Amino acid sequence: MAKKPDLSIAMRLLLAAQGAAPLALKVPVVLQLGPQRAAQLAPHMAAAQLRELIVALPIEFLAQAVVHLDPRRILEAYLSLPDSLHLEVARQLCVDREFATAARYAECLSAKQVKVLIFGLNSPENVLQIARHIRDMDLIVQALRTFSSGYLGKLTEAAIADGNPAVAVRVLSGLPLQRQADVCEELRNTTLKLLYPELLRASNNALGTHFSLRLKEATDTLG
Repeated sequence: MAKKPDLSIAMRLLLAAQGAAPLALKVPVVLQLGPQRAAQLAPHMAAAQLRELIVALPIEFLAQAVVHLDPRRILEAYLSLPDSLHLEVARQLCVDREFATAARYAECLSAKQVKVLIFGLNSPENVLQIARHIRDMDLIVQALRTFSSGYLGKLTEAAIADGNPAVAVRVLSGLPLQRQADVCEELRNTTLKLLYPELLRASNNALGTHFSLRLKEATDTLG
């Protein structure tokens, strides 16, 4: 097991006084410590005290700090935060191009919370970049199930434009067959022809039975 980093004197004093020091004093001290040292400090704080501090810190600072912090080490405090704050930090992480960090934190949430996150990001491109780093794809599939076919079509096209059809196949193949067919209706023929063989294999050749005449005509030479 990796050794925990030593805490500075200032950090130890802050920990010792965390229950007594007013928030107005703690915030400037943490800001002065900087994002990386604040990340080192966070796991040593009581969950309630940490939550109070997180809510009071600037979003840009939080996004820089979480890059250095495993969410599992502050899970109780993290899960107690409002969805609106999760979304604000995720947006900033996307601005900072820290998609792997956004994925780590998203994986600690429920499918319902991830759905709120995806809806709030309102960017198929950013959702795709986060999804590239998600290990639990079932979480993404569950979160996306109730999104419109139009949105899922945009997400699929974004995956193809990014040169990552594997993510699109993993997401779409996790949907019911009729939902897959509905999303395929939203795709360009070139995209459909690219994905159809993999989707067909994943469905044990059953997907085509749910296709409209147009989709059958577009794919009749690919099965």
